[in-house]
Amino acid sequence: MIRTACIAKAFAASVVAALALCAAATAGGPTISAGYGCAVACIESALVTPTASSASVEVKTSVPASVTVTAAPLDAELGLATGTAPKHISVAPFLTNRTVILSGLEPETTYRLVVSAKDLQGRVQTRSGTFTTRKVEVAVDLPDMGLSAGLGCKADCIEKGTLTSDPDVPGRARLELVSTVPATFQVNLVVKTIAGDVLDQRVLATGSRKTRYTATLDRLLTGTTYAVTAKAIDERGQAWVEQGTFRTRSALATVTLHRIVVIDDGDKGANRGEIALDFYVDGSYEWNRGFHKQSSGDTILPTAPGTSRPGVMVTVSADRRRAVELELGGVECDGQLMKNCVREAGGGDLDALAETMFDLRQAFVPSGVLPAGHGNVLPAGHDAYVVWETTTDHLKLRAYATVDVRVA
Repeated sequence: MIRTACIAKAFAASVVAALALCAAATAGGPTISAGYGCAVACIESALVTPTASSASVEVKTSVPASVTVTAAPLDAELGLATGTAPKHISVAPFLTNRTVILSGLEPETTYRLVVSAKDLQGRVQTRSGTFTTRKVEVAVDLPDMGLSAGLGCKADCIEKGTLTSDPDVPGRARLELVSTVPATFQVNLVVKTIAGDVLDQRVLATGSRKTRYTATLDRLLTGTTYAVTAKAIDERGQAWVEQGTFRTRSALATVTLHRIVVIDDGDKGANRGEIALDFYVDGSYEWNRGFHKQSSGDTILPTAPGTSRPGVMVTVSADRRRAVELELGGVECDGQLMKNCVREAGGGDLDALAETMFDLRQAFVPSGVLPAGHGNVLPAGHDAYVVWETTTDHLKLRAYATVDVRVA
């Protein structure tokens, strides 16, 4: 595990400097200087988030603009090839919010940053500032700890912070925080999509001050990297914050289709329907059964393709997702002879489609409870159960399946 120490008081000054570029154009800031041009369309903010070897710069402009970001060690002149070559990145698309990544930086080094924005009319504004990269993160023990380390802090702070992914239970992690003085703890875990939407978020807090806090987190997304913020607040109200990342273990989900019930065969009177069936997982075609004579109330027990083994099993990745999509399609043929019943290519001939989005997290911590009203038709001992049906079409079907999730 990587051990986590909190931000030292001595480090606070560099943190302030590193974030100073975030100041709005109207508010200014100790390391911000405004350039000429762009009287209306200008840079609203430039938020710098440094690591030991890189920095992300989130630039917001009041109107769509192209942006150029340049960084060089403070003792080097921008634009000159002396010493370390400046990092120079341009973002051509005219946007109002974009993030530029500066990679290959040196740890514990102060850089001068210049951000230029050009609007659609060609007006340009330039702002400059400084930031300092962080110390190299140090990994000790097992590499399954997500909070940052090596930040100093010799007293009155978070002494230890560990997040450990359970080796057996998908989506489970154990949190431990230790401080040198009694403190209240606040922990936030969040993962977002590329578009910035929150995919999952967990917030934990202690109601009273203590020197050690432990918790078990269940139903986290598997195979997913969370951004983690841990804060300790002492009795004086002084806070220490640690930030880092934590990745949960990957997992696989196995869906087994056990049975299908024909609620309504789609034929009037005593006639039996000629029914063909398709089964899809996440939109992928996994199983089919050709036309058979079936009556309302009949039960169909699917078998694995090419075998007599009961149940159709499909295994998919459970990582970085909430749900798996399950679909059962049916076609009812009105031909007098079975040989006249022909399927259309591509599965576009479905007369009925039963579909559901099953929440995989229900299988992470199994309850062992069979679904109400259907328990006697499903085998016990599985992580989760799902029953879904269609009742809106003239052909009506119900599907029964189990879901089992295991750490990959």
